[in-house]
Amino acid sequence: MKPDKPTQDGNQGEGDRISARRYNRHVREFVAGGKVEPFAREAETYVERLPGDAERAERKASRGPHPTRVSIDELVAKGHTVLDRLQALLHRAKGRFSRRSDRR
Repeated sequence: MKPDKPTQDGNQGEGDRISARRYNRHVREFVAGGKVEPFAREAETYVERLPGDAERAERKASRGPHPTRVSIDELVAKGHTVLDRLQALLHRAKGRFSRRSDRR
């Protein structure tokens, strides 16, 4: 596939060039339309009006994602669920193999 001629089937792989071009065109139109300044002023007034809220959100975002905490009871229950599924799977597989061996 040549970069200037995308395939006709619509599957572009990981880099969706058509959508990227459309997005870039929309960004250029947004900036050229003078819409950035009003939205920037709106964000500035939000930060000035609620400094505690904005600072709290910034601190929370800078810490990154928190790991999920699982209790021992939840972990044991998940283990039982996995074992039950494996037991059922092994029982079905055993039944299939025993039927095949009976036919021979």
